[in-house]
Amino acid sequence: MFFRREPEPDDYPAPPDRTWPTRLAWCVLVGGAALLVLRCSFATVVEIHGDGMAPNLRSGDHVLFVRGTWGLDRGDLVVYDPTPPPPPPEPAPLQEPPGDKAAPEARPRVPGSRDRLRNTAVVDPKELGLDDEWEKVQRRSGVAGQPPPRSLRVARILAVPGDAVTFGDARGALGLAINGEPLAHKPGDGPGEPGARPTSFEIIGDRRYQVLASTAGPDAWPGMDIPADGGPYEVPADGYLLVADNRDEGACCDSRAIGWVETDQIRGEIVLRLGGAPEAAPADKR
Repeated sequence: MFFRREPEPDDYPAPPDRTWPTRLAWCVLVGGAALLVLRCSFATVVEIHGDGMAPNLRSGDHVLFVRGTWGLDRGDLVVYDPTPPPPPPEPAPLQEPPGDKAAPEARPRVPGSRDRLRNTAVVDPKELGLDDEWEKVQRRSGVAGQPPPRSLRVARILAVPGDAVTFGDARGALGLAINGEPLAHKPGDGPGEPGARPTSFEIIGDRRYQVLASTAGPDAWPGMDIPADGGPYEVPADGYLLVADNRDEGACCDSRAIGWVETDQIRGEIVLRLGGAPEAAPADKR
């Protein structure tokens, strides 16, 4: 009686190798899914509106934005809300005196928060996907129902919480010294075209970057509540000191106008510019 021999495993034909187009398609699929997860949870690409951070960021530039405030240091570029967080609600008084109620004190308006954006460096909050986050902030602060901020600004960190900041130090750029070290300043080559504003270089830590110098004379700090005697006057940083690279157009909404910026006001960091000349990177290393 004849029996059919079962083929040995080696007798089976080897499966065909995947072709390069198939492998490439799988790589694209997996890479695209990873980028989608990364974009939704960690980083995203946003557009800059306005030249408030010129010459390092120009209007229309696209940048890689990373959410969160971990690892922030001097020289970093951050996106922040210039409107301070609302104060915690005050407990209601047990008894009210007779007579007319006093009108509630008006909250001071943040310079530039409702004005025309002009030329400041602005990021649309919708591009960051902050709708859900804004609702959580509202619930925590008890001010649900208020609209999200109209726009977010971009600025550079010059001092972090806990730093000793000296105002009125004539040796440093902007009249600043951080932890006893004047903010290093080096004049540029001057305007390249008639009517162009001069550029200069600043160095803080291991960052070297260009700025557009102010044409309005010495920089003032009305938002810092420091004596007007010219200084030097040293204060501990009670938040982040943020200043725009374009010193004229950014003056409306950085620390010169609104004071220290709290951690809750910072939405994240700009880590990479995705267009333009390489020498105009947001934070060039020395």
